[in-house]
Order: sequence, then C-alpha cells, then structure tokens
Amino acid sequence: MNMVEPLAVAILIAYLVALLLIGLLSSKKSSVGMTDFFIAGRNLNKWTVALSAVSSGRSAWLVLGVTGTAYATGLDAVWAVAGYITVEVFLFFYVARRFRAYSEQTGSITIPDILETRFNDKTHILRGGSAFIIMFFMIAYVASQLVAGGGAFATSMGVSSSTGMWVTAVILLAYTMLGGFHAVSKTDVVQAGFMFVSLVILPVVAIIGLGGFDPLLQVMHTEGGGFTSPFAFGFGAVIGLLGIGFGSPGNPHILVRYMSLKNVKEMRQAALISSVWNVLMGWGAVMIGLAGRAYFPDVSLLPNGDQEQVFLMLGSEILHPLFFGFLLVAVLAAIMSSADSQLLVGSSAFVRDIYQKMFRRNRKLSQKKLVRLSRLTTVVFMGLSLILAFTAQEFVFWMVLFAFGGLGACFGPALLLSFYWKGVTRQGVLWGMIAGLLTVILVKQQPQWTYAFLPDVKELLNTYFFGITYEAVPGFIVATTITVVISLFTKRPKHAKQIIERLNESA
Repeated sequence: MNMVEPLAVAILIAYLVALLLIGLLSSKKSSVGMTDFFIAGRNLNKWTVALSAVSSGRSAWLVLGVTGTAYATGLDAVWAVAGYITVEVFLFFYVARRFRAYSEQTGSITIPDILETRFNDKTHILRGGSAFIIMFFMIAYVASQLVAGGGAFATSMGVSSSTGMWVTAVILLAYTMLGGFHAVSKTDVVQAGFMFVSLVILPVVAIIGLGGFDPLLQVMHTEGGGFTSPFAFGFGAVIGLLGIGFGSPGNPHILVRYMSLKNVKEMRQAALISSVWNVLMGWGAVMIGLAGRAYFPDVSLLPNGDQEQVFLMLGSEILHPLFFGFLLVAVLAAIMSSADSQLLVGSSAFVRDIYQKMFRRNRKLSQKKLVRLSRLTTVVFMGLSLILAFTAQEFVFWMVLFAFGGLGACFGPALLLSFYWKGVTRQGVLWGMIAGLLTVILVKQQPQWTYAFLPDVKELLNTYFFGITYEAVPGFIVATTITVVISLFTKRPKHAKQIIERLNESA
C-alpha cells in the first residue's frame, strides 16, 4: 500500500461501521413482527422507498458493468441503461400503486403471498413453486455478491479474496439479521448516496481534467462506430440490451419496495425521485466509460485488460485518495445494497411461504417466534451462500447470468397480468412461469442432452427472431403467451372481476 491509501481505507471502514450501527439501531423496530422484519411495517417514506429501490436494483452491474460496456462500445451502452429505466418508470408510476394496495388488502408480504391470494390457490402449488424458485436464485445471487465483495476488498485493502468474502458476509449478515428490512432500506439510502455521488462527480472531474468535451469528442470520433452513434448495433443487439428491463417486473428484491411505502398517495412522488436518480446514475456510468477511453486508449492499460476496471482505475488516476475512498465504497455499496435485499427475500420465502403458510398453516404462531426464526433463517441462507461462493464459483456465475432474466420471465408476466386482467387463471400463471423459466435456461445455456430432441434454441432465435438472443426477451414473451393462451381455456377464480375493479380504483 502506498502512503495515500490509508485515507481511502479509513472511508471504507467508516462506511462499514455505519452499516452495523444502522442495523443495531433498527433491531427494535424489526422485532415487532414479520411485517416489520420483511417490509418495515409498510411504514417507509417516499425517499427511502425510491432510493432503496434504485440501489437494490442496480448492484455492481451498473458501477462496473455499464462503465466497462461504455468503455468498450461507446454510446451503444445507452441501450442497456434505457431498458431498465423505461421499465422501472412504468412499474413505479403505474404498477407499484396496485402492488401496494393489493398487498395491504390481502396482508401479503411476499410474491408467493400475492399469487396465492389472487388465485385463491388452495393447493399451495403457486406458493410452494414460486418460493423454491426465489430461494434457489437468491442463494446464488448472494453467493455472487460475496465473490464480488471479496474481490473489492482484495483490491482496496490488500487482503485475500477469501478474507474479503468473509468480511462482506459478516457485515451483511449482521445488519440484515439485526435490523431486517428497516436496516436494509436505510442502508440502501446511504449506499445509493455513495453510488450517486461517485457516478456524477467522477465523470465531471474527468472531463475537466481533459480540458473540456473537445478531447473526449475527438477520442470518440477516432474510435468511430458505437462511440459516436447509439445505432451502430444491429436491431437484435439493441432489443437485447433494452430487454435487460424485462427482468425488473419479476425480481422480488425490487418489487418488495412497493409494499413498504407508508402512504400509497406518495407513490408517484417516489416514482419521480427514483426515475431522476436512475437517469443521472445511468448517464454517469456511460460518461465514465467514455472518459475512461480518453485516459486509457487501450484496454491493455487496465488491470488484466479488464474493461470493468475502468471505474476504479479512472478514480485512482484523477481523484484525491479521500475521494477515491468514496469510489471504493460505491463499489461495495452496489454489491451490498443488492445482496442484503436478496438475503432477506430468500429468508422470507422460507419462513413466510414454506414454514408459516404451508407447514404450520393450521397453527397460530407468535410474531416474536417468527421473527426469531427469520433471523435464524437469514444466518442459514448466508451460510449456504458462503458455501456456494467458496466451492462452486463457476456454477454461481452461470446461475446469476440468467437469474435476473429468469426471475423476470417467471414472475413478471404472472404479476402484471394478475393486476390488470380479470381473465388470467391459476393454471395459466403456473404454466407461464414454467415456460418462461425453461425458455430462459434454453436460450442462455441449453443443456447438452436436450440436443437429442430439441434444435439449438439460441441459433433459432438468432436466425428467425431478428438476432435477439438476450434470454429475458424470449422468456418474457413465451411466458406471457403461454399464460394468456392457457387462461383462455381454463376457469378464472371467483371474484376476479371485483379484484381488478378495486385495483383500478386504487390506481
């Protein structure tokens, strides 16, 4: 470590201590009952909900992934940002109010809760199936964040990746287990602040350091292609990038925020806040990649030739160590703000949906006992994620590659149709979820044994579907189509019309 690095490390340590303090201070509120532990008692203000939704949805993909994509491809990276921003604007402005109203009307605190009550599913197949899908993906999600956290600590503090993974796990577990969703939402606000400041200040300082926009524009014209026009990509590639947004309607760690707002009348204001935040952060990430190209014209100038290192390398090049510490925190914040929510959602799927609503559905359980079990389950889930992170990193990254799109295809059409169409049925939703998930898997990485009776699905899409091969797009379309078709030939639940009418009034 050089002489200036302790300043950055001090910022990092102060940030970690702040997370623990928030968890400790939130522990009393989260101990009241499961509604408090998992959705903060539906008592959060618009700023907390908006910024928590933004930070939990972005993860390190924005801070490292989008900046790296912009470094490599230029303005074409705008499509990746535009996809999730557009979808989340729609979700926050229109769907979120229905989500919040319906969850309160039915006492729902999880996605499986909503699906079971909406379709009056006495078989519990929707609850059980969706809960296992959520737990499966969330463990893999958290494991991937632990691996990323280990790498971030190794880069910033000079420790081994294994030590960094343990530190990430302990900090995450401590404040999540103690403070539940109260702590998670408050820490997300802090983390959103670090991400925002870093993604806005770094490109401004970088452009000033270049002497203005002219040197940056010269570099972009020299590179040509996507650096000067966002239309350099083909139609299929553009739709694939826009299709990243298809994951948002089905990812529980984003959707649960809508249930937690105290006053449903403030949802539109929360939507405006989150939209502005998303746009500024997204453009900041793109500008960092473009500016990085001017400072490091060849990818070989970045550590290990890794384009995703441009964020930290640019920061270390042009910022004072004190401010560079904010960049290190921003990377960890992006990781932790997603992992804490994923850990909590996975725990709620087990405690609420499997244990309370299925195994113990005929017994009255005290809220205190359920909160204690929720905390214990959080520990178990972190343990499973650690085991996966240490022993099966290749599998973890394979899983996470299609987790966002898989959850989007699985739950997105089911939930949207449930809130807007009185004709959707339990059978339609069930088979739509299965079809969407299988489509995502086949497009992302088709198992070898399926070639005995199935063609190459990805190649078929590439040939006949305008070259669109990002798995979330065909997965979402297939899931929606199957849900609608089967619903047309099966019986809809009683009171479906009244449910939709009440939701229309609440919107």
